Amino acid sequence: MTNEPSPPALGTAPFGDDRPDQEQVLLMLAGKWITGVIHVVARLGIADLLAGGPRTPEDLAAATGAHSRTLYRFLRASAALGVFAERSDGRFELTPKAEYLRGDVPGSLRNLAYFYGETTVWNCWGHVMDTVRTGEAVGPKLRGGKTWFQYLEQDAPEFAEVFHRSMTALNDARAPRIADLFDFGRFPVVADIGGGQGRLLAAILLRHPSVRGILYDIPTAIKGARELLEREGVADRVRCEEGSFFESVPAGADAYVLKAIMHDWSDTACEGILRRVRQAIGGRDARLLIIDGVLPELNTWHYSKLMDIAMLVNDKGAERTTTEWRRLLEASGFELAAVHPTAPPHCIVEGRPS
Repeated sequence: MTNEPSPPALGTAPFGDDRPDQEQVLLMLAGKWITGVIHVVARLGIADLLAGGPRTPEDLAAATGAHSRTLYRFLRASAALGVFAERSDGRFELTPKAEYLRGDVPGSLRNLAYFYGETTVWNCWGHVMDTVRTGEAVGPKLRGGKTWFQYLEQDAPEFAEVFHRSMTALNDARAPRIADLFDFGRFPVVADIGGGQGRLLAAILLRHPSVRGILYDIPTAIKGARELLEREGVADRVRCEEGSFFESVPAGADAYVLKAIMHDWSDTACEGILRRVRQAIGGRDARLLIIDGVLPELNTWHYSKLMDIAMLVNDKGAERTTTEWRRLLEASGFELAAVHPTAPPHCIVEGRPS
């Protein structure tokens, strides 16, 4: 596989104009069905089982503990989507799309597909009208008042591992591109706040041998970081710290990176996080580097416009326009210095202390 999996490009709608409008809307309505099918085959590890060659549904059912006829129907639906292919001899085989459901390939989406079917994430959409009427996220109500990350830490260790692995896999392809497209080398110490298992920080340090790093995240994320950092050969240049950015942020860095963090939270919560970063910076000439979506105005298609709704119903998060980013930074002790395009669907929103 040579191409990074990425959302449709800016301005390119996910459904083409070659189908009648009604059919396009029907496909849109079936989106949850599609997610459910792919979640099942990903969770069962079907793509990994097919890595050695075509196999029958009966063989795959025996290997996964699934009901044979039912599994066949899920495989058939997957094949109709281009995920797997059904052969005339009754066996199924991998397709280029199915390769990304393997667990052992760069840019794997297997754990992400597994995560998308997690019960509370899935069930948020069944209560979406409550969010529209009240403006409040449904996710915490489904988790006994807990945020997604509190729930992972306290109640869902299986999905905590799946979630952190899925974020690392997404970064397998994106992190090197982000590290290439922005000059992180001008910062002697880079702190990756909420940096998960350290994939992005490792990519930055590999490209800039003089840079040192701080990796800061909750314990379930840091747990798998040391192995990754050692494998990448940068562990001796990284200080790993466990903690919550709702309580504090490590001091002493020249750049504070927050990748795919801000979109998880409301403006009020984000202001609190950014004020802690500003406090950690103090009088230093450091930079804030928010790596997140930047929404285009009006009708232009962008993947993050749908992600915005997912973030809203799950934990009252949000994707933001340039104007909204500027407003958020100014409320938190920063000014917007620049917006740098990088690996889709993200940009780097650069802030400096005001």
